[in-house]
Amino acid sequence: MLRCCKVLFVLFLALLALELRSAAQCSFTDNLDGGPCCGLTSATLPVFSNFGTDVADICWKDCGVNQVLLARARWTNIPFPVGSMPPCDALLMRLDIVNSSSALMWRGQMRLQYSRTWLVTDTAGLLHQVWRFLLNGDLRPFAAAGPQPCPVPPCVGANGNRAHFTGYLDFAQDCSIIPGAFEYSWMLTHACDAIDHHAGFPRAGAFHARRSYSFVAPAAGFVPGPIQPTEGTPFSPFEAVRGHGLTPPPVTTICTFEEPSSHSLFPQQQVCFCGLPGNNQFLIADLRVNGTCGTSIANPPVGPLLPGYVSMGLGSWTNPNAYPGVQALRWNVGGYDYLDPCVGIPRHEIFYGVTTIGGYPATQLVGGMPGGPLPPIFIDQANSQLSTGATIMNVPFTSLHVLNLNH
Repeated sequence: MLRCCKVLFVLFLALLALELRSAAQCSFTDNLDGGPCCGLTSATLPVFSNFGTDVADICWKDCGVNQVLLARARWTNIPFPVGSMPPCDALLMRLDIVNSSSALMWRGQMRLQYSRTWLVTDTAGLLHQVWRFLLNGDLRPFAAAGPQPCPVPPCVGANGNRAHFTGYLDFAQDCSIIPGAFEYSWMLTHACDAIDHHAGFPRAGAFHARRSYSFVAPAAGFVPGPIQPTEGTPFSPFEAVRGHGLTPPPVTTICTFEEPSSHSLFPQQQVCFCGLPGNNQFLIADLRVNGTCGTSIANPPVGPLLPGYVSMGLGSWTNPNAYPGVQALRWNVGGYDYLDPCVGIPRHEIFYGVTTIGGYPATQLVGGMPGGPLPPIFIDQANSQLSTGATIMNVPFTSLHVLNLNH
């Protein structure tokens, strides 16, 4: 019996050592959790290299798939302008989208707003660390992009040959390789007039009321479709909200620590927000978030700009052996009354982001160490504002507030 126990103990130590070695190539901590309310910090992020992916170029009409083309995307790091103070948690990358003949179709600068990090376990049992960013920026079409109104939105002519896109980018680092190799998933969407050409903001107008446009990668294994699993929970204690603060003179913007939070998300209806009734591609829901430091978020009964939380079904990845695994994808946007206790001034804000449902099983990171399992629905959003702090829609923006929710 004693010999048997010794053998089991040795096997346990060997497995533990293997797991620690497999995880040793990932950095785990982002330096944003565990601090005091309104405490200032700065994100610790890996160096992300330039990369390329195949991408699906999707036209939507009346909330259904109108056309899908395949292309190639190239992401290239670019520095912040000389003389400017780089943000504590944001990057800049240039996105080039080319066709099969390498002719340039689209080009634009994307702002990558860091959202959060967590661990996933793939089908082989290996750990990967995911770093999620929220994207926004203008893309400019070139001749090779094709005709209007599909795949090029007809709004570009009236707006300096550009369209504003929002979405997300996941960097998934393999923790078992030195240095850790990355896989990627990302999405950008330019929604119909009711959202991305909203009245009262720059680029308002009537251009494509029944059409929206998306880029999704990896294209391999992705099946576009408007009807996808949806969000909704009466209560969840996962995960956090986060903001930015101002340092003493010379004044710069810096991150605040994550604030643990709970949220409820009550579905109200499924509709076609962009066109004729039929495919209920969009979910409208009531979102409420309360943080332990006093952050309060709620969409008003009648939103002045949007009817609360809105998400748009885009499709699903179907390959269990490549990141992100079998996962449904939704683009989201929302209009909420937001009270930031670090500032103390309530205001109405617009948020853009992404919902992913399913995928590789996820594990929370707490203080830079693996924690408990995370629920399968990830909702990430960042608010849209000008450098002056004014709420904005339809054009490139910076972000003061970031929401990380799970259920």
